[in-house]
Amino acid sequence: MDLVLYLFLFLLLLASVIFLPKRAATRRFGLMLLSAALLLEIFVCNFHSFHLVLGNYQAVTYTAESSELTLSGGVSNPTLELRGLSFPVGTLRLECEMEENLEEDFVGTPFVNVRVDAKDETQQGYYRSAVTEGQLIRGDERSAYLVLNLSGNVSDLRIRLTPKTDGAVRFRSVTLNESIPMVFSPLRLLLLVGAAFGIYALITCPSMKDTYENRRARFRALALLITLALILGAAAITFLYQYDRTGGISGGFQQSSGNQITQELVDAFEAGQAELLDKPSEELLALNNPYDWSERSNAGIYYKWDHLLFEGKYYSYYGIAPVLLLFLPYHMITGFYFPTPEAVLLFGALGILFLSLAYLAFCELFCKRVSLNMLLSGLLICQFCSGVWYNFCSPLFYEIAQTAGFCFTCAGIWLLLRSGVFGEGRIRLGSVCLSTVCLSLAVLSRPTLALYCLAALIPLFFGLLKCRRGEYPNPAKKRNATLSYLASALLPFVLIGSLQMAYNYVRFGSVMDFGIQYSLTINDFTKAEYHTDLAMIGFHNFLFAFPSVRPEFPYVFANFSDLAANGYYYIANRYAVGLLFSALPTWGYLAAIPACRAMTKNERRQAVPTVLAACLLVPLGIIFSIWESGYGVRYCTDFAWQFILGALSILFLLYVRRAEGQTKRILQVFLVLSVLVAFLCNFGLVYAYMSKSGLLETAFLRFERIFDFWM
Repeated sequence: MDLVLYLFLFLLLLASVIFLPKRAATRRFGLMLLSAALLLEIFVCNFHSFHLVLGNYQAVTYTAESSELTLSGGVSNPTLELRGLSFPVGTLRLECEMEENLEEDFVGTPFVNVRVDAKDETQQGYYRSAVTEGQLIRGDERSAYLVLNLSGNVSDLRIRLTPKTDGAVRFRSVTLNESIPMVFSPLRLLLLVGAAFGIYALITCPSMKDTYENRRARFRALALLITLALILGAAAITFLYQYDRTGGISGGFQQSSGNQITQELVDAFEAGQAELLDKPSEELLALNNPYDWSERSNAGIYYKWDHLLFEGKYYSYYGIAPVLLLFLPYHMITGFYFPTPEAVLLFGALGILFLSLAYLAFCELFCKRVSLNMLLSGLLICQFCSGVWYNFCSPLFYEIAQTAGFCFTCAGIWLLLRSGVFGEGRIRLGSVCLSTVCLSLAVLSRPTLALYCLAALIPLFFGLLKCRRGEYPNPAKKRNATLSYLASALLPFVLIGSLQMAYNYVRFGSVMDFGIQYSLTINDFTKAEYHTDLAMIGFHNFLFAFPSVRPEFPYVFANFSDLAANGYYYIANRYAVGLLFSALPTWGYLAAIPACRAMTKNERRQAVPTVLAACLLVPLGIIFSIWESGYGVRYCTDFAWQFILGALSILFLLYVRRAEGQTKRILQVFLVLSVLVAFLCNFGLVYAYMSKSGLLETAFLRFERIFDFWM
């Protein structure tokens, strides 16, 4: 069936290349691409099918009843041994039963690890251990075949089958020297042809090489189409997470319980208090140091993990903006608690949309003479590397705060870019006000994001100067316009900031105390000391970690390092590829000085401090700040796209002001190919980050085998 579908799809693509009207160069590229795809499928993706062609191999099958075969270990850990073979062995195919509920005492398993030991003419005294290993996956016929690269006649084989924990497998037969059937994958064909044609179109299509000012409508349409596809991708990851855990699309919107953000803060606010309703136990309060994880563990007492303990009361460290805007109103209206995965998807999807809108506003202001292929590449790189994708893979209460901060930061920057404080035209006070509201809500979601509020003061100051330079009929009008601007720009900071400070004061008696040091986690933050070695772990892994590339799906892997730093540093996960390698345009910061020289003095006065603060100093400051809380790959949601956008602005400026002829072409190709690198790096890390040990475990394994064709 797959072969028929593959041939149909291949012929359809071939017909579209030959018969649809195109440029001759595009037609030639299409024919070459399809020829390469066909050769790739036959000779690379199916190269194991030719393994027995040059040898003298005879197929033979052994069952559990065969005299040459000894079977031991039962169904929990079967081992079969073949002795006295005396002939070459190039492949083996295992036939086992792994289906669920075949018998009452037989528990199925999604996969079985297979390990083969052998004696051939190069070693006959004892087994050469693990000459090949593989996985026998339920429902994947191709995985039943293993390739052996042995020399001469094989005398003995030992095959060990190890089902997944608590699973079982019933051996039926093993066939030696059976040719591996060819498998053609329509999905492989579509991905190869689609990716290659996409890159080709971005580089060669005349409209893609045209400038933004000439193709504004097309660029916006493509950007919104990309955004829709990305939001659907976020929904798909959330669906996989839900289905893998529960077998359903959603946990439902009628939850009677929740977590620290969706329920505990909601219940506390409804009760008119900042402290949580649950009370710490007397045993916890009686400890000499309740913040010491080892002391709590040794005492064996119950406590609420990752909650704040202060003066005998439980509090929450996490931001209250999602509670005030979503979870509390939802509970007051419906009586139920809003589900966490859907909340993470909601905030994350809105963040993806606002990021695209912010990028469109950036292009409208500063990139009118930049080519569409460069601008589309920049958008894709920002979106792929934003870090929000890790939150969909594991939507817990941590991720609610992360995606809410991402959402409001993107919205705030979008509104600031379209407010008129940059460039020509009048200032829109409504956009200025909403921008500072959103940036303030970002702080109310994640306190770390307060740095962006400080950075926003720079363009807001230039907006004030622009406001005062306007033409007014009399001084009173000018004064009123100035006061209106200041109220729009600063009042949201003051009001929402005062709310946060009042919340801090009610909890901890200090307006500037956010309380993270009182967290009941693994480390005692009340006594944690700063060490530069620990701070450098974040810089290395977020910026400089070189990706690990291996010939197995998904090909690009993390390369986390703790830099051999001692002391205590919390590591939530070890997924790391530095932005300098996953987002190649970030090397554009090296060209900052030539870019500055390409600007006028007035342009430098506003652009340099704005980009320096928002795109470089704030991201670096956020990376520095995690030395205490430790490393987690999802933290890059707070700063990654901003860091990338600053470097892109440098490259775009050089493209317009300094590049000529072939240099422009090189920059275009570089940006387009950087999209492929960004996708591969981030897909590899996100796929590895996803939970794949639930109901969809077998489906994930079968998906991987489409690309692990040599296994």
